[in-house]
Amino acid sequence: MGGMTHSMAYIKTDGALLNSMPGAKLDLGGKTREPVIGGNSILGYAEKIKPSSLECEISLSQGTSLAALQKIVNATVTYEADTGQTYVIRNAFVTETLSVTAGEGGKVALKFSGDPAEEMGV
Repeated sequence: MGGMTHSMAYIKTDGALLNSMPGAKLDLGGKTREPVIGGNSILGYAEKIKPSSLECEISLSQGTSLAALQKIVNATVTYEADTGQTYVIRNAFVTETLSVTAGEGGKVALKFSGDPAEEMGV
């Protein structure tokens, strides 16, 4: 059975749509599990919390402030897939310094991290 598959994402910070380019990548974060190994068997597992991460490229255009983007902390970041899913990262912050590449839309790589992502509407 066919249907639409994910091809575009709309990235927002505190409700403001970013000029994101194709190829955004979302890691939901949440609980990870590691096996606990005994003398001769697996005894179970231990859980840890992994933060979410979102990587995207935006296009540098008139009015875009790289300094303001680099200072983002305590933000609500949303990843809206064109297939209807929306994921929210709360308490998000930019993790890397920003650089811009001239040409091809003036690409700026943005990396966010924050609380594990929540899927909305589920």
